[in-house]
Amino acid sequence: MRKTGILLHISSLPSDFGIGDFGPEAVRFAEYLKAEGYTYWQILPINHCGYGNSPYNPLSAFALNPYFISPELLYQQGYINQLMLEAVKIPRSNVTRYEQVYILKDKMLAQATANWMLANRTDDYIEENAPFLKPYLTFLSLSKFYDDTCWYNWNEEHRHYSEKLYQKVRLMNSSYFNLRAATQAMLVEQLSWFKERLQELGIILIGDLPLYLAYDSAEVWAHPEYFDLDEQGRRLHFAGVPPDAFAEKGQLWGNPLYRWDVLKQDGFQLFMERIKQALGYLDILRLDHFIGYVNFWQVEPELDANGQPVLPKDAIKGSWVRALPEDFFSALLQRFSIKRFIAEDLGILNDDVCRIREQYGFPGMIVLQFCFEEGVPDVKKYPPERWLYTGTHDNQTLRGWFESLSPNSPSYKHLQEYCALHQFTDCQAHLNAENIHLIMRNIALSSSCQQVIFPYQDILGLGDEARMNIPGTALGNWQWRLENLNF
Repeated sequence: MRKTGILLHISSLPSDFGIGDFGPEAVRFAEYLKAEGYTYWQILPINHCGYGNSPYNPLSAFALNPYFISPELLYQQGYINQLMLEAVKIPRSNVTRYEQVYILKDKMLAQATANWMLANRTDDYIEENAPFLKPYLTFLSLSKFYDDTCWYNWNEEHRHYSEKLYQKVRLMNSSYFNLRAATQAMLVEQLSWFKERLQELGIILIGDLPLYLAYDSAEVWAHPEYFDLDEQGRRLHFAGVPPDAFAEKGQLWGNPLYRWDVLKQDGFQLFMERIKQALGYLDILRLDHFIGYVNFWQVEPELDANGQPVLPKDAIKGSWVRALPEDFFSALLQRFSIKRFIAEDLGILNDDVCRIREQYGFPGMIVLQFCFEEGVPDVKKYPPERWLYTGTHDNQTLRGWFESLSPNSPSYKHLQEYCALHQFTDCQAHLNAENIHLIMRNIALSSSCQQVIFPYQDILGLGDEARMNIPGTALGNWQWRLENLNF
């Protein structure tokens, strides 16, 4: 039996507080999904974002995004008063105004955490979560001390994490440590509440695990041995992908690459703990950039005047390097069921990637937009176990995609041919920008795939003003959101 779902990130939910959160509007959206017969709600990573507000560039592999905390729930719990609830409000719009959100919610969190600490001990929470929380808190405090300068430019005494450094920095800045620790504790409370509401409604939550971490992140700082860095902490190579359908010069992400041989020595614990935590609140986890677990694109650096490696201009100059997929996936599936995963296997699929995916039984993905590039697709022959998406967070919306197609382009011609063949079933109307989202929905639902996901922008038939991300661009993304829930 086919099951369907909606892709909409938490940040894109409407609210009176400038950004979506885990509060009442999230539950209202889940109730809508239930009423419309959807089974799945897919979100993007909810870690504390780094540069560019990208959920795929987290400054912590474990800490949750502080700005997803719901002021309404804090008020209901007695952590903030009515004056603060009103003070943190921002006029509704279809854009997330991050800087305004950060300023107002940071003021709110000062009040909320002070009240939380009247009944709870941050010391207990920190010790219960010490392996990730102590480095995270120390990293945030030092980043603030150095005015957000990247950690490899810090003084030598602060460039390497230790328990001794944690104790020293905490003594210097205990109030900030307490604020950030209590924020994480309250976020976990709210996320648990949100997940319980989803379970009551029977909605299955799907999330994403970013393959790479931000260079300026707590884990890269605290565990440089896991990453391809020199003794001074500089990246020796850079993460990205070669030229593809998204970017003619490739995508230069810039994240540090992993030393898979070092990760293997302790059983890939960094990944195992990340996945364990994510599956604590997610029902299904999509492995972002699945290809990178098999072979990854290693972008070569440029050299500065002193002969030191620096970030290149693009991702063209690089090479494929094999990771340790057999070791990693064997360890993964000894701990977790294959039923909990989706492989985000988009991009350059060589035989090795396909073999690994099939060998371990990971269900892969099909993006319907791409299916019209090479010919007229026979969607009824698609593998039933594949997850079919009309588009992803990286794609144009369906309307934006159709409006960008030249009438002479292969995709446009193949769409026309498909509709001529299926005019009484899937298309049923003249192909145009007004109905492309309806036609593509019908095509997806006529496929053999047993799981189909629709970005919510495509349910609404929105154009590229609602696009979530343009791959290869660092700024100006992750901003679109719903102004209201009109149902």
